[in-house]
Amino acid sequence: MEKLSQDQIFKKTMKFMIFRMMIPLISAVISVVAVKVTTGIVENNGGSRMGIVTILIWFLVSLGVYIGLSFFVGYKFHASQMAIIADAVSFNMFPDDIKAYAKESTEYRFPSGNEYMAYRNAVRKSIQELQLELNTFAENKLRVPVLKQLIRFAQFIIGHALSYTFDLILCYTFVRDGKTLFTSAADAIAVYWDSWRRIATNVMFIAIEIIVGMTVGTAFVGVIIATIVSPASGPAAGGLCGLWVGYLVATAVKVVIDTKLSLKTLDAYFEEAQYADYSSEEYEDMCRYSKSFSKLYHKALDEAFAVPDGGYGNNYDDFVDDFTDYGNANYSYEY
Repeated sequence: MEKLSQDQIFKKTMKFMIFRMMIPLISAVISVVAVKVTTGIVENNGGSRMGIVTILIWFLVSLGVYIGLSFFVGYKFHASQMAIIADAVSFNMFPDDIKAYAKESTEYRFPSGNEYMAYRNAVRKSIQELQLELNTFAENKLRVPVLKQLIRFAQFIIGHALSYTFDLILCYTFVRDGKTLFTSAADAIAVYWDSWRRIATNVMFIAIEIIVGMTVGTAFVGVIIATIVSPASGPAAGGLCGLWVGYLVATAVKVVIDTKLSLKTLDAYFEEAQYADYSSEEYEDMCRYSKSFSKLYHKALDEAFAVPDGGYGNNYDDFVDDFTDYGNANYSYEY
């Protein structure tokens, strides 16, 4: 059977991607409408410009709408898309009923937004902290002072801009559905840790391109929106609205970038995962560099040693604090 191409998988999961893009775009529209409504309320009460309090109220409403849509709806589209992509790459075929399969897989792994957000936050924080050590490799290889400063800057960028790494881990979580949620997450991060140490230098430049593109896009859309909104609402409200809407639009575009990058790297990632076999010592070694991963790993242990109600077992949460505070330890690899 001929292997499914990246374009085939991309097109087949496009509707989930479009739904994901609609979340920030709908939030952007609501935000602009909210500015108009707030401006009207101010004018009806004898004011001419939005004040600090009204700007704050508008921003909290706009932020709340975006978070609410992401929490209750957006995560389902995201998880559904990654479930189909993971299945297509792993088994080189699409399920007969894509919609039903995506729904079943998502509900099995993430019954509610709470589970998904807890998983996402744990994974992303672990990635961000571990990335600092991963880039030590690049620093040791490139000892030119200017390059070293650029690499330091790239550490921040990679930790926050390359969210497609979370997509890789999410795909792995769906493939290894026989394992518990945080156990599969710990394994997936270990694969990330093992494979990215070798390509950290190249990934740095990809991250810079993404963050520069998002910055330019945010500024461009922001100026347009601010120009439209400012005359009625005032420069402060117009400028903030422009930046917020520009960010939301750039976030929508980034969904496409993340999907493309995930498809481009998923084969190599799964190949690495296929032969991965990590010991508890290696996991504890990763805990030394990331306090967040240490917490995630101990959640995985809780899942692995979970016992029925009324039974006996180890409660790892009770003695986690007895371990060394790995998050503040100052360790480094020798290369």
